[in-house]
Amino acid sequence: MNLHLNFLVPSKIAASLFLLVSLPSLRAQSPSPSPSPSKPSAVVDVSHLIPILPDAPAGWSPDKPEGSSTQSEGFQITTVSRTYVKGDADNAPTATINIIDSANNQQFQDSTKAMWSVTNSTPEGFDKAITVAGLPGFEHFANATQTGVLWVIAGGRFFVQVETTHQSTAELEAWLNRIDLKKLSTLK
Repeated sequence: MNLHLNFLVPSKIAASLFLLVSLPSLRAQSPSPSPSPSKPSAVVDVSHLIPILPDAPAGWSPDKPEGSSTQSEGFQITTVSRTYVKGDADNAPTATINIIDSANNQQFQDSTKAMWSVTNSTPEGFDKAITVAGLPGFEHFANATQTGVLWVIAGGRFFVQVETTHQSTAELEAWLNRIDLKKLSTLK
């Protein structure tokens, strides 16, 4: 699968996702600061999430969408992904969209959002918490390579990640706007 969690995502966010998915014993040791149901909801089936991934805009070629659902010690997650490329040059612009259903796992959301409180700006790029279309999010951008990652949480459970290469920061939000976030937010 083409999840790219280690590519371009600030290491604290990648570490948070890894710990919550891979190390259930650590999740049990740190209780959630927010009230949550004793058992998270079931994840949305891949077949319902793949249609949310947008078609390619004119001049772009999409890969075949991919998806999977995983369960480990009571924690469920579904991920779908699609990559888009403009042209065939080695430095062709690319965009990858990932949608991750956290199944209303409040601890997963709280841990990830806590990592989003970091703000950092240097001549090399930036990391910052943002709000896009009323949704909480986080943006990372590297100037030299023109690469970026934008995360938002839709419907209180869906992490939407947009990764771009060889594109400006404005393109992160343009790609996000191609996703029907309202429709995504209604899925259960």
